[in-house]
Amino acid sequence: MSRLNVFVTVGMGPWPFDRLIAACSALCADHEVFIQTGTSTLVPPCPHEPFIGYDETMRRLAEADVVITHAGNTVRLVERMGKVPIAVAREAARGEMRNDHQVEYLRAEEPRGRVVALWGSLSELARTVADHPATEEKLLAAMKPLAAVDQAALESVMDRATQTPSSGPCSPARRRSSVPIAEDNPFAKHPTARYAWAFEHLRSRTGRHLDLGIGDGTFLSALRDRTALSVVGADPHPGYLTALPGAEPLVRVGEDLPFADASFDSVSMLDVLEHTRDERSTLAQVHRVLRPGGLLVLTVPARHVFSFLDPDNAKLRLPRLHRAVYAARFGREVYRQRFEDSSDGLRGDMAWDRQEHTNYRPEDLLGMLTQAGFRPQSRDGANLFWRFLQVPALLAPSRARALFDAPLRIDGSVFKSANLFLTAVRG
Repeated sequence: MSRLNVFVTVGMGPWPFDRLIAACSALCADHEVFIQTGTSTLVPPCPHEPFIGYDETMRRLAEADVVITHAGNTVRLVERMGKVPIAVAREAARGEMRNDHQVEYLRAEEPRGRVVALWGSLSELARTVADHPATEEKLLAAMKPLAAVDQAALESVMDRATQTPSSGPCSPARRRSSVPIAEDNPFAKHPTARYAWAFEHLRSRTGRHLDLGIGDGTFLSALRDRTALSVVGADPHPGYLTALPGAEPLVRVGEDLPFADASFDSVSMLDVLEHTRDERSTLAQVHRVLRPGGLLVLTVPARHVFSFLDPDNAKLRLPRLHRAVYAARFGREVYRQRFEDSSDGLRGDMAWDRQEHTNYRPEDLLGMLTQAGFRPQSRDGANLFWRFLQVPALLAPSRARALFDAPLRIDGSVFKSANLFLTAVRG
């Protein structure tokens, strides 16, 4: 059997395609294989990258003897290049997509003889690849060529999706991921944009998950109730742990996470890093407890034009005003417990000796992740004017807070400057 140049691509979406990655991994011993793995945490025994840009994609498609792809836009692109792709449809029942539009597309495309479709367990993949040169020759002889693709339009679309710069130490991380929010996402109409974004990245995953910094438990409860993940919640604040209902494991943490090495398949930290005593130490601990290839879903406040309005910095920069306003709204004793009693090591929700609720520049955070041993995968963001809405919402009576929900949702859907969202895998 001759060695073939095989290019595998699973697309740019947020859903892992572990079934295809695992099947293609078995090809690596017999062929020259490169796999674009997407958000899968499987580590194939051959060259691979989570995402690649337009130029590299086109080069690899042109050079490949065999192209294996999900049943997305790449199918038609390969066909228009005068080749026959091997395609595997993502299936909703397997958690590979939120619907079966790829199944429907491939079912319709297969009878036309322009694609080789594989289904189910993919047990025939190795034989199909070995036979593909002869199969492709036969199919191409029987079909009419398709119209050429508009290269300029395609390049523009792919560059917007990947946002890959030409150089720089953090260049692989500058890809933006505009993740579509499914209608059944429990946070689709939530005023806090990070919840919906993070849920889409985790909804189809399995294994053991750590939600580090649970807050009021909103996100943790959704993961527990709406996904197949085995969720562990961890927080330094004892009040949050005791107030959260449910049977999921809850653990109080400090600087060192009390978990074994490589004990989690994924970790979420939603606006948590800026509250820790030392970001680099925290990221090192998260790296330690994640298994190789494990996924980190991370959100932080971003440095932007309205960062000076960050209410979490008021207690540090305007302590008298902060005390007067907070005590008037919530009571002097609540203020004392949260901001004067240091027995729990926290000033509010922040480490006691931290001097700033940081608003991060993307390049700074990407550098921290890379130094900690992570490979950034995708970048997104939300909001611009939310501080103008968040501060009055925090101080408003509970019954009036819903008035701010719609403006916050609109701000989160239109703008992307005030919050920074990143995914990364442990290297």
